[in-house]
Amino acid sequence: MNTVRQEEYMGEVLNDGHLSLPEGVRQRLSLRPLSVVKVVITLAPPETESTNDAWNLFRSMGRSAEPGILDKSAEDHDRHLYAKSAK
Repeated sequence: MNTVRQEEYMGEVLNDGHLSLPEGVRQRLSLRPLSVVKVVITLAPPETESTNDAWNLFRSMGRSAEPGILDKSAEDHDRHLYAKSAK
């Protein structure tokens, strides 16, 4: 007897028309190449322009970041931000 397993996730239609399938979902469902699956698609509401602008700004911050000037900034995080010694 086959048990029905299902997984819900947010995906996207790729430029070539295929659907994305995260590796974790594939593994949790034990999918092998050429597995037959049932796909139910619900169109998510489109992102608003302001949401897109915010994400684009956030992503651009990583591309335009300047190298840091603090020594051991990760290790001394609390001291640099709050003038407290790290424990």
